Amino acid sequence: MKQEGLKYFTDLHLTSLGLIIFFVFFVCVLVWVFRKNSKYFYNEMQNMPLKDQEFTDARQ
Repeated sequence: MKQEGLKYFTDLHLTSLGLIIFFVFFVCVLVWVFRKNSKYFYNEMQNMPLKDQEFTDARQ
């Protein structure tokens, strides 16, 4: 079964390039989520369902 699925992946360089692209994207998303100044924004988002007023931009 594994051999049937892998026989179509003949371009090893394209498969490796795809892995590298997705890994770099994953690392960039992690850096974006855990950046230094995002804690206030996430705290505002966390408390948003508990507020009665409409949401305003957390950066103001």
